[in-house]
Amino acid sequence: MLNKLCFLLMLMSVGLASASSGVMGYQPGEKMLVTKLTVSFPERSAQVEALIHNKLLNDPMSPVAGAEHPLLKIVSFLNYDCIHCKRLDRSLERLLKAFPQIAVTYKLLSYGSDAATAATRMALTVWIEQPEKFHAFHHALMGYRGMADDARIRSALGAAGVKLSKYRPDTHHLIEVNKELLKVLQYSGTPTTIIGNRVISREVPYKELEKAVKAAMAEI
Repeated sequence: MLNKLCFLLMLMSVGLASASSGVMGYQPGEKMLVTKLTVSFPERSAQVEALIHNKLLNDPMSPVAGAEHPLLKIVSFLNYDCIHCKRLDRSLERLLKAFPQIAVTYKLLSYGSDAATAATRMALTVWIEQPEKFHAFHHALMGYRGMADDARIRSALGAAGVKLSKYRPDTHHLIEVNKELLKVLQYSGTPTTIIGNRVISREVPYKELEKAVKAAMAEI
């Protein structure tokens, strides 16, 4: 598990390690987009709070789907083996279709078996290696009804047209970072979704998500 010093160093270096990877067209020195996020983190310095906001919204190693230049960016902590996450993700898909000016950043975690973790690591690998195919791969994983095994990954790879045979070794670290971020923010687990100044730490009906999006966009 990451200690607090390592975690802060990670926050300060967000984007640097991946600047040469071309994820979402990011180039060294480019000013990355910061969209509306008003939720506050008590008992932290302004510098640390800014770093956490940046890690939530602008980490190039976290998958994003939706508008290229969103008016509002939603952040959702999800687990591929969480049934509540699967149902919530369907609602997030509806939001992306209903509000073309928003985007969703996925903070992917895994608390299950090695097979479950493999699916998360492959999803992160797809994002890094073939980001344009991540959304289709993610959707296929969330919709898979079988057990958490290699067949699930192969099925999702085929559905998304991804040509990868193994996940990147650095993806384990990315999962641990997301776990530590969730812990530092004192959120209860997955699913946890941040929409503007609302933190929703459970599965909720689509109408509640829609209401939160409209409220957040009105504030912007």
